[in-house]
Amino acid sequence: MKDRPVLLASVIVMGVLLLIGFIVIFSTIVYRVVSSPDPVEVSVRGQFGAVDVPVAHGTALLGTSFIEDRLSIVTSSDGIAEVIIIDTKRGIELGRVRLVPQSGDANEAAVPAGNAEGSGN
Repeated sequence: MKDRPVLLASVIVMGVLLLIGFIVIFSTIVYRVVSSPDPVEVSVRGQFGAVDVPVAHGTALLGTSFIEDRLSIVTSSDGIAEVIIIDTKRGIELGRVRLVPQSGDANEAAVPAGNAEGSGN
């Protein structure tokens, strides 16, 4: 072994690097398992039951659409369109977007797409 000190040093360095690599991989796996969200908090898609979405009396449903885990419901009441956004995983309302007339056009109400004059509706 006296004539191969470089080989011995290389083997020791590579062994230490392998040991450090295994420690990093194992600790990453343990960290991800420990820090994962509690399964009780995460609900399965479609398992939240019935959700009541409050709307004003006389509100008309204009349309719905799904984008990933979001449901958007377009309604109209008193000439003002509103988009209600629902998280379908948790079954909660995320927010509403109300389309109101501009301050200079107080006589014109917001008209949803497809219902403009001359569209044949």
